[in-house]
Amino acid sequence: MKVLRRWTRQASLNPIVSKPELGSFAWLLHSAPPELSPQLVRSPSTDHGNDLPLVNRVMAAYKRSFEQYRPTGSFWDVSLADLKREIHDGLIGTDQAIAAKLLRNPGENTLFWGFDAIAKAPPGAIEPHEYVIKSLNRTEDWRTLYALWLMNGLRSVAESLGARRVPYVETVPDQVGMHDVSAQTTDQILDQIDGAIGLKLHFPNPFPNELGLPSSRGIVGFRSIHAIYQAWRIAQIAKGRHDFKVMEIGAGLGRTAYFANIFGVKNYTIVDIPLTNAAQGYFLGRVLGPDAVRLNGEAGSGQLNIMSASDLETNTERFDLIVNIDSWTEMSRGTAEFYWQFARRSTDAVLSINHEHNELTVRDLYSGDTNVTATRYPYWTRRGYVEEFITW
Repeated sequence: MKVLRRWTRQASLNPIVSKPELGSFAWLLHSAPPELSPQLVRSPSTDHGNDLPLVNRVMAAYKRSFEQYRPTGSFWDVSLADLKREIHDGLIGTDQAIAAKLLRNPGENTLFWGFDAIAKAPPGAIEPHEYVIKSLNRTEDWRTLYALWLMNGLRSVAESLGARRVPYVETVPDQVGMHDVSAQTTDQILDQIDGAIGLKLHFPNPFPNELGLPSSRGIVGFRSIHAIYQAWRIAQIAKGRHDFKVMEIGAGLGRTAYFANIFGVKNYTIVDIPLTNAAQGYFLGRVLGPDAVRLNGEAGSGQLNIMSASDLETNTERFDLIVNIDSWTEMSRGTAEFYWQFARRSTDAVLSINHEHNELTVRDLYSGDTNVTATRYPYWTRRGYVEEFITW
């Protein structure tokens, strides 16, 4: 993300601005926006505590992963590797202070670029969500519209859980959403979600300059909103089994893994490319504690295992569920088919949440398998995405 000046206009947890002229932007939303919308805030600088042992572990794991990793010709391995050269040099080197600075403040570098909004945009680029909004509406402040998008996503999470009624639109306008008029702020909607899941959610913000909705539980950003629903779906499928084993292929920063852990799904493996593994290891080590995480090549009891994609070729472990969110259709066909074949021999169930805009779709991967059963639904919290539960 291009670093913008911090703005926290009011001290209130839910400052209010007037409803903007939406224009084409409304196509991003699942339902009509509320009459009033919160402004956004950015997370302040945080105390990273005694994180140097974790930094050392991340550096060591990255070196092991990079030595074993065989890049493909995909965007993730070519273009992003070039954009993140500074990060690679810092992690592969011996200067702990340089690596720590890169890991602690990703808003000042490109480490998270491509999978999370807390990132400095490369020259000539802007953060993708900002770009989408500005492309759809050139008259309103993009941050005002972004706040509406986040709030719409949070309301959709509550609706998916049955914590909030889905608005009925085939009526007079002043009756749309009439059953939930008393729950409009971020905290009020989070209270609804808490009531449905039986837990009080918290949103850790270990990095400065994370942009999102203000709440009494932390700043609620775009990826965290979606991660709540994704983790809840995983926990639904797990049905309370303490031994339930999940693998997530391409896990972004690891926010879904964080919430799944909170929901009781603790035997969780993440597979990704080395640079993203480094981001995941540091983030999850900060928010769950360093002992909860096992990095590539480490022994130990940490139930949240972070491994390199190169290790899949020799991996014989079985999983109860393999998850892929917003990455399968971004891969080259060869890479996507490799992961699909791994899933076919390593589990009996896949949860996929992906768009179908690119040439390759997830359905392309399974449609030729006669013993596969798949259910397809529009994804609750983001238009243009398909949720597929695939079993055999």
